[in-house]
Amino acid sequence: MKVGCMILASGQGRRFGSNKLLADLCGQPLLTHTLKHLPAGVFFKTLVVTRWPQVARLCADQGVACLLHDREDRSDVIRLGIRYMEGMDGCLICQGDQPLCRPESLTRLTEAFRRQPRCIHRLAWQGVGASPVLFGAEHFAALASLPPRTGGSAVLKAAPQLVCLTEAEDPLELWDADTPEALERIARALQSQSLP
Repeated sequence: MKVGCMILASGQGRRFGSNKLLADLCGQPLLTHTLKHLPAGVFFKTLVVTRWPQVARLCADQGVACLLHDREDRSDVIRLGIRYMEGMDGCLICQGDQPLCRPESLTRLTEAFRRQPRCIHRLAWQGVGASPVLFGAEHFAALASLPPRTGGSAVLKAAPQLVCLTEAEDPLELWDADTPEALERIARALQSQSLP
């Protein structure tokens, strides 16, 4: 089975106050940490979807495919990205500001999908689902036709009986960097646990 990975990196950063994806995190841009924690050899395609030319340049420097767009609505962003996943059996949708997701957890999430390809698989902590989320190809049409101002959660809500959870190894894997304070907390976790 071919599984792709789409990384959403188009946020306006209003709560953060600037482009958080390029913010310094222990000497590297935040997005760099997210990219390097993707497990090697698991995803057939990887795509970063962004509205930021600086992010596109970062991806080019790291040899990661990137779709640069001028859309503002998140439904449009997902629609653009899911088209790139044509031919995939599934697609993991990640947030660019979740740099602590471990490769092992993403691998287990993908393995769970391979065992149950009709389900929608979410990384979770203590039974509470979060991002990233892995959708099978049968959900691509729904993702490509999301109403304005909605994200993949609309597909989850439409088919709650299909949602399966994969427990993360640690709750910090689900942390995101919506604010500078949240980024500082992530930086402390990286430093104290000597995470790569």
